[in-house]
Amino acid sequence: MGNWTLVKGFAAVACSGALMGLPATSALADNHSGGDGAYWTNPDGEVWVNADGECWYTPNAPKEEPREECGDKVAQAEPEPKDSDGDGVIDANDECPGTPAGTEVDSVGCPVEKDAPIVLKGVKFEFNSAKLTAGAESRLDNVVNALTSADGIDVRIEGHTDSIGSNEYNLELSQDRADSVKAYLVDNGIAASRMVTRGFGETRPVAPNTQPDGSDNPAGRAENRRVELHVIDE
Repeated sequence: MGNWTLVKGFAAVACSGALMGLPATSALADNHSGGDGAYWTNPDGEVWVNADGECWYTPNAPKEEPREECGDKVAQAEPEPKDSDGDGVIDANDECPGTPAGTEVDSVGCPVEKDAPIVLKGVKFEFNSAKLTAGAESRLDNVVNALTSADGIDVRIEGHTDSIGSNEYNLELSQDRADSVKAYLVDNGIAASRMVTRGFGETRPVAPNTQPDGSDNPAGRAENRRVELHVIDE
């Protein structure tokens, strides 16, 4: 549309300036409505006109009854691009509309696929404790070998519990168990600086702790009592 100017000279229009890429100033425009559309004017009724002499009116609105100073020369501003799901990618470029809030997306609005965590199966602890069982230690020896071979990888060790016990207790227990795994790996030659730990308690189950009827689900709770290894830097 070219550069925008004013018909009779007044400061500027803050609303239109923001939409058209113009600097906003203190003077505000009135939306002059009439017919099926709306011209944009200043408080004195003077219309915005671009360098081609075209009067500007509301985006996507039909032209209202012609004004003498505009005639048939009317320019319709482009509407501001929409981002309906709020993921930072406008609808026109979004190949995955309706992404849940907070989801990390790529340049076309689709969820970013992340590497699945490594669940350390067989890494178990003594009852109601963060002490590793003998079987768990032998399993962790495999992790020691893997991290020794891949010395450029840093990891996050996560502890998780089932829903038996209070939230506070499970959060503390899961953190202690993650720390216990890290301590074993450090004792066997893995640098502590390559590992961080975090306990999530019962907040991130991978299976139901109870059946649909509310009864206990031991198999599900067993899946939730776990330690995961996440690669955080390569």
